[in-house]
Amino acid sequence: MTDLPPQTPVETLLQTAMAGTLPIAAFMQAFVASDVLVLTGSLVTPDGSGFDPLLFDKQGTLHVAVFTDPARIGPHAQQAPHQIRWLMRDVLQRVPGGYGVVINPGTALGFEISPAGVGEILKDFGG
Repeated sequence: MTDLPPQTPVETLLQTAMAGTLPIAAFMQAFVASDVLVLTGSLVTPDGSGFDPLLFDKQGTLHVAVFTDPARIGPHAQQAPHQIRWLMRDVLQRVPGGYGVVINPGTALGFEISPAGVGEILKDFGG
């Protein structure tokens, strides 16, 4: 799971940004407009209720797990059996205050967004 090549256009952009050949701002602009997968412990209704996302504790701060492709989910599906596909922008808007986001946890094509970073990304790229 951790050594998969990019599976989607946004993963290719992420790999390019991680290599330093694409500006982070260009990646973020594309990333917030891309579809991502969120694992949730319960079914989510169209209005967003029931959103119970898979969380990771990163040094005492809870982070919502987000995946850029189903191939990146791996064993995490056992912890939260339901998947929803949302725009990353919509996920960021639903992240509770004080929480961060971890993208593709446990994989080489992943990164973390701090709680402050969530607000900054929404301010800069939230539309």
